[in-house]
Amino acid sequence: MSVSRKDFITTAAAGLSVAALAGGTSTAAADASSGQVPIHFHIVRPGEFDNALMMQKLTAAGDHKQVFQSVTPLIIGGWASLYIHMQNSMNAYQFSLGLGKLLTLGVLIGPSIILALNDAMWTKYGIGSGVLGEAMGLSATNTYYKAVSNLDPSVDPDDPKGMYQDWTAQAVLKRGGQFFVCHNAMTAVAMLVAMKTKTKTDTVLDDWEKNLLSGFQMVPAGVAAMQQAQENGWKPFSII
Repeated sequence: MSVSRKDFITTAAAGLSVAALAGGTSTAAADASSGQVPIHFHIVRPGEFDNALMMQKLTAAGDHKQVFQSVTPLIIGGWASLYIHMQNSMNAYQFSLGLGKLLTLGVLIGPSIILALNDAMWTKYGIGSGVLGEAMGLSATNTYYKAVSNLDPSVDPDDPKGMYQDWTAQAVLKRGGQFFVCHNAMTAVAMLVAMKTKTKTDTVLDDWEKNLLSGFQMVPAGVAAMQQAQENGWKPFSII
């Protein structure tokens, strides 16, 4: 199966034209008149995710709070654009503007949910080396997560090897950043991967839910999380 970058983004982000969640690798025949394919996004219930923790993060006290929506895992010079943007905004508030600490929250929807998966998942499902990697220009493993500095907050902000010039997820987390991962988007991407690997979508999805990186929390719907963030004083910035 060959998937172009454009088709991958469209398919994974919208969750259309792929197998239904319970249908394994076979796609149901589209209705001749509508061209629609059955698709099922499980409605995550209160007992299936940590709502208390999500609300604790959303209601965090702070004068400056910015939420970053990431749909596509854009890569710039080998770094994830999402983390670069979050670091740059925090640096400006702390060191350039003198406004103090900026609270940051990244909401991963669409194909960007792969940034939340550990290396075991990247290797097992060929995320960086297979169709996803080809479509998005990714590394073979999730090199975008692990810090490349010693995460020392006392360093000069212009130190090229210091935490403030470290464009990784761990550097953002060290500074108090948070990350939400959309369950609906994870379902859509898992469907696409299941088709490619000839396995069942629910198997892939279950695997991914158990292998989120530290600091990344699954939420029912990224779009709803964006709305909740704004209702709690977070100002939105869209990466895509």
